[in-house]
Amino acid sequence: MNYTGTMRRLVIRQTRNATLSADQAEGVVRAFDQARIVNRDGKTLLIDFDPCEIDQLRERLPGWLVSEQGPPVPVPDHCLRIKT
Repeated sequence: MNYTGTMRRLVIRQTRNATLSADQAEGVVRAFDQARIVNRDGKTLLIDFDPCEIDQLRERLPGWLVSEQGPPVPVPDHCLRIKT
């Protein structure tokens, strides 16, 4: 295990070409020692994962999109403010 101490937050999404179901994909993720499932919503999983094993995860999840979750995108505040 090449655990670096810095986990990456990944989003895993099932595509129409996926050969595994969402339940099977969750099982694949759980098979990695350091993996932690943060959330699952249907065919999308949010996980904390060892960056050294991302390539192995992609190989075991054919047809699944595995991408790093980026920083939050700021959303402008469109609320009207009345100054007094």
